[in-house]
Amino acid sequence: MTSSGRARKNRLWWSRRLVGRWLSRARFSMLAAVCGCGLAAVLWYGVPGALHLARGHAYFSISNIELEGNRRLSRREVLHWAGITVHTSVWDAPPDLVRTRLLSHPWIRNVKVQREFPNRLSISVEERRPVAIVRLEELNYVDRGGHVLGPLREGDSPDFPLITGLDSPAAAEFVSVGVHRALRFLRLCERFRGFDAISEVRVDRERGLTVFPQRRTVAVVLGWGGWREKLARSARVLAVWEGQMNRVAAVDVSFRGMAVVKLHEEPPPATLRAKKGLRV
Repeated sequence: MTSSGRARKNRLWWSRRLVGRWLSRARFSMLAAVCGCGLAAVLWYGVPGALHLARGHAYFSISNIELEGNRRLSRREVLHWAGITVHTSVWDAPPDLVRTRLLSHPWIRNVKVQREFPNRLSISVEERRPVAIVRLEELNYVDRGGHVLGPLREGDSPDFPLITGLDSPAAAEFVSVGVHRALRFLRLCERFRGFDAISEVRVDRERGLTVFPQRRTVAVVLGWGGWREKLARSARVLAVWEGQMNRVAAVDVSFRGMAVVKLHEEPPPATLRAKKGLRV
């Protein structure tokens, strides 16, 4: 065989070999594509169904719920707000969702939620603490931040300062501001011990605050602003009338540098009449 014949034969052999390799790769690619499509179909249609069956299986039903921090709220009420029942799957109780639901409760200030598979949920709540009672349509607890916590229940303690004057339709837009100002005054009283205890704080949008001390049946008109100085001034006035408080109806210290003492209708003795207007 001549050299040209051998070269032609070699070229033909290489061509057939290359064609064979290409066909082999094409068959492999087609097989991989078919397998990929099949796997995708299984994942698309099979996995969601399997997950749905797994989520609904009794094995994942929440059967171990640890709850702490609830004092006023019952276990049943907390779980109701959390959206958890005896049939809830642990898959359907993600911590962020449970926390968001519970924080919508007016009595809950903070929540920690921990989920552990296959069937355990841990909830720790921090409840708000009432510091006063505000009279709106009904008596409601209010916390230090001014959050209205809801109506008093049967058996709830009424032993808190009462905030009044905000239950009329005219004061509807002033409720939030009025509650916060009354609470600020109560904190000031705690800090500087203006009175032994406060029975009532009456809020008026125009006239300001009128306070009723618990130990003395007398109204103390403070108005708006300068409460620290007014508390000191009212304390001096009440000290002057100590032992004769039954004659005093109100003490008005809303005027700068002055205290006006309003007596009851019956005429007081002549020695007391001179005390009606005091400068302190």
